[in-house]
Amino acid sequence: MKFVPLVESFKLEELRDSYFITGYQGFGLVGYITTRYLTRELGLTKIGFIKTRYMPDFTMYTKDLDLVYPFEVYAGTAGTSRVVIVVNNAAPSDIEKTAYTDFIARFARRLGTREVILVGGLDQEYRSSPGEKYRWIPLNNPITKLDASILEDRYIVGLLALTMLFIKAYGLRGLVILPFTEPFKPDPRASAVAVEVVASILGVKVETSKLIEEATLLEAIEAEKERFKKTIDELERRPRSTYM
Repeated sequence: MKFVPLVESFKLEELRDSYFITGYQGFGLVGYITTRYLTRELGLTKIGFIKTRYMPDFTMYTKDLDLVYPFEVYAGTAGTSRVVIVVNNAAPSDIEKTAYTDFIARFARRLGTREVILVGGLDQEYRSSPGEKYRWIPLNNPITKLDASILEDRYIVGLLALTMLFIKAYGLRGLVILPFTEPFKPDPRASAVAVEVVASILGVKVETSKLIEEATLLEAIEAEKERFKKTIDELERRPRSTYM
């Protein structure tokens, strides 16, 4: 498993003291949507990808991104801060999950990262009040202190959990941002919360209107599907007449 550069002129030494940001396709796809959105809005450069032994066998060409890799690494600046973002367009194979998350933590350490920012989703049933937007978890006494409740006494699972464990073990300062979300469908609105929090840490303004528009569209589609389902259910409950 290794980092493969796509930009020859880019030196990893230039990324020292960067904010290192990543997330996965977990609850609400919050980690994935957030990192993908940030790379575009911050105008970061795709500098390489992470090659794994069992890489997912897919790609896609787009005008803006060229060929899409399963695990992409972007870098650049946001205001006065250096930023590195790993975008996980796929999940590593089950056999490589531990090795992959270990590599992510070691890669962040190799870069001399200033602070690691992990993004995930938190089931909205844990929200203590309607106005609560997110919770967070500190790792190794981070530089950043967020004005929100810390998530305590709740299990974290999956790739995010493994990454947290390795970040902690390797002594990297970091934090986990966990917006409340609908667990089982894409949630751009929750991702907008994460984008705003990350932007505040970086000291920049990132417009989230595109995410809100996407969320509104998805919510309208879901509402229409629910109305359609109710109509079908009502029709099925009605007594059926037989005509001759």
